[in-house]
Amino acid sequence: MKKVLLIDSGSGGVNVLLQCVKICPYCDYLLFCDNANAPYGNKTKNELLKLTLNNLKQISTFFDFDIVIFACNTLTSMVMEECKREFSGKIFIGTEPAVNDALAEFDKKDVIVLATKGTIENSPVLKGCDIRKIAMHNLAKKIDDNLDNLEMVKEDLSVLKGENAKAVVLGCTHYVAVSDAISKAFGGAVVYSGEKAVAEHLKRLLGESLVNCKVQIKTSKNDDFLPKLLNYYNKKSRD
Repeated sequence: MKKVLLIDSGSGGVNVLLQCVKICPYCDYLLFCDNANAPYGNKTKNELLKLTLNNLKQISTFFDFDIVIFACNTLTSMVMEECKREFSGKIFIGTEPAVNDALAEFDKKDVIVLATKGTIENSPVLKGCDIRKIAMHNLAKKIDDNLDNLEMVKEDLSVLKGENAKAVVLGCTHYVAVSDAISKAFGGAVVYSGEKAVAEHLKRLLGESLVNCKVQIKTSKNDDFLPKLLNYYNKKSRD
């Protein structure tokens, strides 16, 4: 059974994990949520690289991962290449905004991307696209802070008032938790996110197996966030 490590700063990793378990239910998964250093979206490249390399080294002492999934658009765009070189014997899978999926269905004038500042400034996918982008500076943290009461997050979407789009690309895995509210903020826009593509990439690498998966979720800070993550994971697993 392949050991698959997923890393994010918080609840966004759960959304990717859910798709991986659904599509590849035969891996030993560990989701590591680095809530002690959240949010990632406003950190510099050097800060993120140091944090991530330290996390990978520490995790490797108790979970000998074969594959690393950066369940975070910001990590993928800013530090994945350096981490690949440092851990050259491991396979890395990144998470990218599903821009191409949106552009396959809609004209670019009708597409808008919501993401962190770090993703907007560093993602190769976004740099190559002449489409509208909005940096949602505090949304990821607000989602994590209110994971057990996501109604509290909707007020943060008021910044979208007046924006028009037929398709919205979520450039942060956290935003999936409020994708319905985001769609409504744009009058029922189609929402695209990248977590399913990550899971499908993993399946292409591994094929299929009859072995049942294992799932662990850990956090870097010992507080009440882990129970919230577990409740969110269990609820979404039943949906």
